[in-house]
Amino acid sequence: MAKLSLSVQGSNGNNEQNGVQQTSKLSLTKKVVHDTETSDGDVSVASLSQKVETEKLSVDPVAQSEAVSSWLVEKFGAEVFEELISNPNLQMPYTEENLSTEKWLERVVKTLFSQDTILKISSKISSQIIDNDEVDKIVAEKLSEKISKYNDKFQQMRSQMEQIEGEKAVVESQLNKAIPLTKFVEVFFKTPDGDSQTLKRIRQTINEAIEQSNDENVPIFVMKFAKGFSALNYILNSLENTEKAEKEKLEIVYRSLSELLTCVSGCYISERRTLLDIIAKHCNEFFTEYDFISPEQTLNVDPEIHNASGAGNGSIKEGCSFAVLRRDTKKTVKYADIKL
Repeated sequence: MAKLSLSVQGSNGNNEQNGVQQTSKLSLTKKVVHDTETSDGDVSVASLSQKVETEKLSVDPVAQSEAVSSWLVEKFGAEVFEELISNPNLQMPYTEENLSTEKWLERVVKTLFSQDTILKISSKISSQIIDNDEVDKIVAEKLSEKISKYNDKFQQMRSQMEQIEGEKAVVESQLNKAIPLTKFVEVFFKTPDGDSQTLKRIRQTINEAIEQSNDENVPIFVMKFAKGFSALNYILNSLENTEKAEKEKLEIVYRSLSELLTCVSGCYISERRTLLDIIAKHCNEFFTEYDFISPEQTLNVDPEIHNASGAGNGSIKEGCSFAVLRRDTKKTVKYADIKL
């Protein structure tokens, strides 16, 4: 607390002592005492003053107007406001010449807006900057995450491509050494001493399968079919000039046909039924009393030629043996075994 004191010093009138005239003196003294004592819940004068100064600094409209002008120039570009400076219809009072764009804009902000409005504008800008920073941070994190995933995927694809290229090189090497399938068919299903109608039909049917279908089972079927047909054709040619009875020949050919079906078991192409019908007709040329019928001649079970006990009217998946009928009576001699 401040205290004021008055003191007077002097002598009797104009008395002289030791030859020196004595005069009265008047002094006024102001004494300032800082009261630092505080009670519970009170704030000291010094701390309160410091708090006021800090808050005043943080919300200083002058500093905030500078921040606002800087933000405007950064956001919209100096050229936008340079056009305003040169506009004769917008002349700001008390502005010196040759002011920078930011300084001129600062004067404009101070002139057009109240201090409270400047603080509100500054607060909005600060909030927006913070929000934009958060958005940028999130976008950057997501982008980095995406890039990392794409890089991993790219590395994986590149590794797969390298593996595929290696496999391709192996396949190409194998193909260069291999015989084309059409060439194999042309050579295999043809005899040196002539070309029968049966062989022509087999070649034509297989070539149609190769040309019209992308089924990967075609080459496999052709190889397996060729193996079974080769064994069957050998049997037929060997029996042609023998004196065996037809019934005895029938059993030998019947077993060979069953072996052919075993060779192509589980391998299906759309031309399979046609080829088996050709084989049946081919075998019939070597017999006068019997006719062979493909077990896959029909899609559904036929009790006249199939072992259909308990099969009902189901669909045939594949045949296991050919049916055999007497040519004169059309009576079934052997029923075809099938898989449903």
